[in-house]
Amino acid sequence: MMRFCFFVCAACVYLGGAVPVFAADAGKVADINIMVNAPSENQAFWQSIASSFIPVTVGDDYSIEAMDRAVKALTQSLLFESIDIPDPEQTKQGVVLAFELTPFSRIRDIHIHDAFPLFEQEVLNTMTIKAGGIYQAQQMPDQARRVEELFRRQGYYAPKVNVSAIKQGNGYVIDVDIDKGPFQNIRKVEFKGNDHIGQTRLKFLTGSWRKSLLPWHGNRFTDKTMKDDIKTITQFYREKGYADVQVTAKPLPVKGRDAVDVIFTIEAGPLYKIDIQGNDAFYKWSLKKELLLEERGNKNDFALRKSMRNIRKRYEAKGFRDVKVKDEKETPQPPGVRQVNIVIDEGLRYTVSELKINGADTLPLKELKQNILTREKGVFSATELKDDLKAVKALYFTKGFTRTKINKKIKISDAPDKNEKQVAVEILIQEGPRTKIEQVDIQGLSVISLDEAHDLMAMKKGRWYDRALLEDDISALQQAVSEKGYPHVQVKADAEFSRDRTRIRVTYHVDQGPRVVVGNIFYVGSLRLKQEVLENEMEIAPEDPFSMLKIVDSRRNIQDLNAVDTVRIRIAGLKNRQPEADLIVEISEKKPYYVELAVGYDTSRHWYMETGIGDKDFLGHNLNAEAGFELSQVGYGMDVSLTEPRFLSSRFSSTSKAYTKETEAFNKDYGIRTYGLSQTFLRNFNDKKINFSLGGAYEYRNQYLRVDRELDDEEKDDYGVRHIGQMNTGVTWRTTDSFVHPRNGLFASTTFDVFKGIDSSLDDFYKYGLELRYYLPVTNDLVIAMRGRYGYMDTYGGNTNISDDQLYYLGGASTVRGFEENMLQYDENDNAAGGRSMMLGAVEARYDLSLNYEVALFFDTGALIEIQEPGISESFRSGAGIGLRRQTPVGPISLLYGWKLNPRADESRGCFYFSIGYTF
Repeated sequence: MMRFCFFVCAACVYLGGAVPVFAADAGKVADINIMVNAPSENQAFWQSIASSFIPVTVGDDYSIEAMDRAVKALTQSLLFESIDIPDPEQTKQGVVLAFELTPFSRIRDIHIHDAFPLFEQEVLNTMTIKAGGIYQAQQMPDQARRVEELFRRQGYYAPKVNVSAIKQGNGYVIDVDIDKGPFQNIRKVEFKGNDHIGQTRLKFLTGSWRKSLLPWHGNRFTDKTMKDDIKTITQFYREKGYADVQVTAKPLPVKGRDAVDVIFTIEAGPLYKIDIQGNDAFYKWSLKKELLLEERGNKNDFALRKSMRNIRKRYEAKGFRDVKVKDEKETPQPPGVRQVNIVIDEGLRYTVSELKINGADTLPLKELKQNILTREKGVFSATELKDDLKAVKALYFTKGFTRTKINKKIKISDAPDKNEKQVAVEILIQEGPRTKIEQVDIQGLSVISLDEAHDLMAMKKGRWYDRALLEDDISALQQAVSEKGYPHVQVKADAEFSRDRTRIRVTYHVDQGPRVVVGNIFYVGSLRLKQEVLENEMEIAPEDPFSMLKIVDSRRNIQDLNAVDTVRIRIAGLKNRQPEADLIVEISEKKPYYVELAVGYDTSRHWYMETGIGDKDFLGHNLNAEAGFELSQVGYGMDVSLTEPRFLSSRFSSTSKAYTKETEAFNKDYGIRTYGLSQTFLRNFNDKKINFSLGGAYEYRNQYLRVDRELDDEEKDDYGVRHIGQMNTGVTWRTTDSFVHPRNGLFASTTFDVFKGIDSSLDDFYKYGLELRYYLPVTNDLVIAMRGRYGYMDTYGGNTNISDDQLYYLGGASTVRGFEENMLQYDENDNAAGGRSMMLGAVEARYDLSLNYEVALFFDTGALIEIQEPGISESFRSGAGIGLRRQTPVGPISLLYGWKLNPRADESRGCFYFSIGYTF
């Protein structure tokens, strides 16, 4: 518990006591001693921080109020566990103050034990403490309660959590030991009152039933899942026409077992049959979009009444001013059915026969009409006309007219054929005087030149006066002055009109306030990051003019560091208008070490395993060091990489990698063994929508035969060891709404790579690639995805041939579906054939089935061009198919089947594909 000892005899102030040291006029502060209970190497650090928060300096008048402010500031800093202030000492020079402070210990790490089936991060997210934050023993019971409540929500009805702290150096390591305890299985799910919809259909809707099919912890009962199921069933019934449906649920314990039966009780209410009559101006399906019964239900007929108001507004917007919408008396219906007859008396449509604007002596009619939605020969809407009058008045205000009055005259008559009403609209304008800015003065400004200030402002001499621009100018001036180190600046504006209001003088009064510079910058937290890394991210430094914009940018830069979880920058001394403001940067870091493991199956590799280990803050320099290994039925790969997100303190990231891999791709009679080194630089622009990459690599490549056959003369150069250098460039542009599940937006990329054989000219070629993807949401459930891809390679120098292992190949789950991997074209030995160029196109319709399932219909086509083997077709080949996907947090799991269109006699009709992630 934080202890505060403030021994000041305040009673002397009120009793007029004669103890001079405690009197309000005891004299000046002669000295301030700050004693910190911390290791000697940290003493100076904490003394500097404490002095930043103490609003008393040597030479100030001593007072009880000043001491009270000091205690309050130190308390609110949340940096000190104990704040003791002994009695001040009176000396000949004045009062000597003493502060005895004990900083909070910091949390070095948090260890979570036995959290499965929850992720460790889920437990950390529910706690209010973080690694690097302050340690307070009294907070630990609350952390335990929070974690226990988290597991109760997950279905464990008697969890026990112990949160303990172990002293380690100057900080604490927090151990969170979780005993989840028992949980209740879902034995079965039943529905009562479901007279209109079968049990099986409802079961598929509910998460409770799907969970009941899972083994072990997967089928535990949770109240949240049951409540979500109530919402799902309710919405399903409403969509089927049962707007008054009421759904309740109750878990019934199973005797003798830790299990429950979940019973849903459904009171469906009547089936609504809604008929709309009298609608000549709108299609019935169009008006039904205004009905809210499916969305909200129809308690007390509220949604029905609101739906009728929506229909009325829609008619009025189209000129049917006299429309009447009512719910006529229901016709007799069978029990359980409610017939709703919405009868519309459209009346006559009101159209604008004439539109006049009178009184507009200054502004051109064309400009005025551009701000008016009411049009001759168009429909008449009273609401639209009202908005038009406001728009015209606002336009006049921006043009210097401060007392403009806008009125209207409306004359309604019958059309000659009596089939509609004609409205003659006259807009009457009294412009009033127009005000021009005669003079703009700025008073009290010295930190920036008047010319610079005037350049920032919209109000300028000779322009028409616009009151709205005053606030913009005030904000612009305040920001400009503030960024020069005057954060307390205040700006006010006065406007003085001439007697006839044709001229105005605007005066800006600037109170710059005291100048403030940045004092010390302190980095607080149990930090592994080196201080120089953090300093490189700061846009502001000690002795710089105080700038809030630079502080905000600094926080953003630090937050973007790979090793940082959260960052907060607090400012000491600003509220007290001190000449120096110290910055306290409090940082919580992510757990640096990670291990990843994946096992799966896909069509291109068959069974595979991937694993990786890494450190997000290698050596405390915000470097990501990673080692990975992959093993599959087509080969293996290993790599070690080091990524520097801020290469040489720039905004380029740098990745250095050493790797080896061996691949024996399906339908190819050769394998490739590679050792390599690569270096890649990446720069993001436009909020990471645009990426530019530049890199280079060296490869030791060995192409070998997998079958026992003789190589012909043209093939012999391809096989054996080759040393290859390469340079790679690329630009991508992405506007998609998601990386994992894109539904809207565009993705475009282009690459250009140059390869150079070190010991032969066989690998002297360049390669160009272009890819476009577009995602079009047709409805909430349907998305059309399209892709086009083009690739081209050519030799340079004396080289005329490109090795088979460098060519383009098509066919398979990621290119043209319906064909086996790499088998769009093949030779007489049924080995895949590659080309120097390729074109690929695909379109896919993705329809959401709900419950995280999606069905896909696709069409793919592609062609390989400049095939180096003679006699192989270079025509387009196509495939089409259907598939089912299950959405997961890491992307969709897909099962697809593609048919070849016009298969050859020796080919199968199609192929199945299983993969994780979208094809594109």
